[in-house]
Amino acid sequence: MRFKRNQPMPEAGFDITSMIDVVLLLTIFFMMSSQFSKIVQRPLDLPNEQGDASDKPVDAEVAVVVDLEQDGRLSVGGRVYELDRLAAMVAADQQRVAASGRLLDVVIRADRTTPTSHLARLVSTFTAEGIVDWRLATTGERSSGGGGR
Repeated sequence: MRFKRNQPMPEAGFDITSMIDVVLLLTIFFMMSSQFSKIVQRPLDLPNEQGDASDKPVDAEVAVVVDLEQDGRLSVGGRVYELDRLAAMVAADQQRVAASGRLLDVVIRADRTTPTSHLARLVSTFTAEGIVDWRLATTGERSSGGGGR
């Protein structure tokens, strides 16, 4: 009887190509989904003003950004709200944030062509709910028009 000599066992290969593909797909997925919060804001034609340079940046965790469109429609995060309900919700958020010792940033993004009556109605409703500290968003650029005042 003839026995074969002990030959070393061949090493098993490990193909990591599919694992690299999965990691690449996950990376692309997370990169695309992380930008979603910036896409939620509706495109509005904001006023061309420089604004106050001393303003601190908006803290996203304790901020409410209200979009005011030309027709007077109000939305937060893409959802449209009635004026009274929105004011009550912002007032409730303000009380919740104040309980933690912070201040709620209320930012109003009003379209440049929105009649001032819509903005005045929004601000007076906010004031009635106790929201007196708010900011108006601008593009941050001074208009280059030659119109006089």
